[in-house]
Amino acid sequence: MNLTAFLLILVSVFMHAAWNFLGKKESPSSAFFFIAAVAGALFCLPFVFFSGVDFFAIPAKFWYILIASVSFNLIYFFALASGYRCGDISLVYPLGRSLPVLLTAGVTLLLNIGGKPLSTNALIGMAVLFVGCVILPLQKWSDFKFQTYFSKVIFWVLFISFGATGYTILDSMDMAILKTVSFSNGVLRAIFFQFAAEVLISFGMFWLVIFSARERAELKRIARSYAPWLAGVFTAMAYILVLLAMNQVSNVCYIQAFRQMSLPIGMLAGVFILKESCSMPKIVGIILIVSGLVMTSF
Repeated sequence: MNLTAFLLILVSVFMHAAWNFLGKKESPSSAFFFIAAVAGALFCLPFVFFSGVDFFAIPAKFWYILIASVSFNLIYFFALASGYRCGDISLVYPLGRSLPVLLTAGVTLLLNIGGKPLSTNALIGMAVLFVGCVILPLQKWSDFKFQTYFSKVIFWVLFISFGATGYTILDSMDMAILKTVSFSNGVLRAIFFQFAAEVLISFGMFWLVIFSARERAELKRIARSYAPWLAGVFTAMAYILVLLAMNQVSNVCYIQAFRQMSLPIGMLAGVFILKESCSMPKIVGIILIVSGLVMTSF
């Protein structure tokens, strides 16, 4: 990973942790993420006018892949809201963000779509990361048994990971297609992609909200709050930086791995601001996860 990619991802991880914290603190719901998606689209809209894109030059394959990616995004946001409702951010956030590193590596290796093969150092780092993921849910060391991992929180974490893995791989493929289309520069290309994705995500989240009485009531309650609108801007900005970084690495797995440097930020916010529990296994787990991510990224 070169310095440009490193700096882009470093800024994005702080924004990513910030919008997740807002979602957990304010209202972990589909309504919150619907407003956030609308805010993200509105943030990107002015820049789209200056992107210089020729819509008719964009291949149909791009839109098919984008629709598939948005489907994974909807799974991700719905599972994220559900996970935050029944679990601590200091548990859901690290697990939901780190497991996709392993899944992305497995899928790209299986389908041979990730680019250059992962280094030995990266593979060892992923093994360390996996051990950290196993330890993190434990409240005490004696909880290390199968029953611990059959909970509602872990169920939603798996769906969060599934969604994040899907949209990361598909977005990498779509950005490669978009590079063949005329744009004034790479930044506007990334913003255009984010705008298109946010519009489709808004449409999908709208239906998740409209068919739920609880979500409709929640939408009315938080519509005037600053939190979902600010979260939406942070979401858009964070992922635009990720999209730009995708063009700077030899394998998308490195992007997925280093993005997880936001994990200790999210965990510390949960423990010190939201006053969530902090057990010794949780501390050891997050140290192993971050150590594994560092090994994977360099």
